[in-house]
Amino acid sequence: MNQNSGDLAFLKLFTGFIAAVIFVVIMKELKTIFIPFFMALLLYFLFNGVVSRLIYFKIPKVVVLTFLLIFIFIILYLFGMLIFSGVSSFIDHFPAYSTKISDVFKNLTSKLDIPLEEVQNQINTFDWSKIIQKGTSIISATFGSFASFLGNLIFILIFLIFMLGGRDGLVKRVNKAFEEERAKELMSILRSIENQVQHYLVLKTVISLLTGLISGIILYFGGFDFILFSSLLIFALNFIPNIGSVIATAFPVIMGLIKFGFSLKILLVLAGLMLTQMIIGNVLEPKIAGKSLNLSPMVILLSLIFWGYIWGIIGMILAVPLTSAIKIIFSHIQILKPIAELISAD
Repeated sequence: MNQNSGDLAFLKLFTGFIAAVIFVVIMKELKTIFIPFFMALLLYFLFNGVVSRLIYFKIPKVVVLTFLLIFIFIILYLFGMLIFSGVSSFIDHFPAYSTKISDVFKNLTSKLDIPLEEVQNQINTFDWSKIIQKGTSIISATFGSFASFLGNLIFILIFLIFMLGGRDGLVKRVNKAFEEERAKELMSILRSIENQVQHYLVLKTVISLLTGLISGIILYFGGFDFILFSSLLIFALNFIPNIGSVIATAFPVIMGLIKFGFSLKILLVLAGLMLTQMIIGNVLEPKIAGKSLNLSPMVILLSLIFWGYIWGIIGMILAVPLTSAIKIIFSHIQILKPIAELISAD
């Protein structure tokens, strides 16, 4: 009896492991479909409340959806255009930094007074053009082309049309497919996911906009290059908890170090950027991920690693809302409730 129960437990564990591996492989291989789908899902959570309120005020649903989709397309199109023009400008001007980088290293080695002549000669004769070329190719590959961005944007809007348009139909189908009590439970899960993720996205968007705007002003008065691109980068990467703001802040600071060298201006700008992140992150956004989504900091970090491995930077942006949705679903399934409790902040 004990042996049979042990074999059954092992079989369940092995089956679960295989299912998890298959899930990861499918999500990774079909990311061209899943990324636009989940981006559309986040937009659905963000704007579903607005659509419901406008329809409540007797505005025709077709009119609401049409203007909303046009608005979303214009906003995302302009955002993408600014990002890609900033990337293009950065790639065009970045090779000019090779001479400055070389001078910085030469000055550094002369101040350090490295005794090994071979090391000095190797640094002085190092071909920075290859590194610059490799760096620009990596940047181009990371952001892709504007045409692929537009294709994904259209894909996202198509998914969003069906999600916003089919909300009422989904409620009716759930009520028909399940018993009344079960249907209410399923709709309660959906509403809980919508409310928590919507609250998180609205706050995060406002806070990220504020962080990007203030950082842009600081960089402008500091006389830095790539101000608009840096501000947009700070705004976008601020959606990645903990590490996103650090990565985004590091970019303009490194560019400033190359342009101005180590100076008081760099220290003041760095202090301003760090102070902005600290005040907004610790005062205006006090534990937003833990309170609004009820996720422990360790779970947030692990989710960033997991979704980042599957979908890259986009996965890291989607990590917290997706993990929160999974936690809510687990909390309503009896056998998975312990996992939901383990990943909660409380």
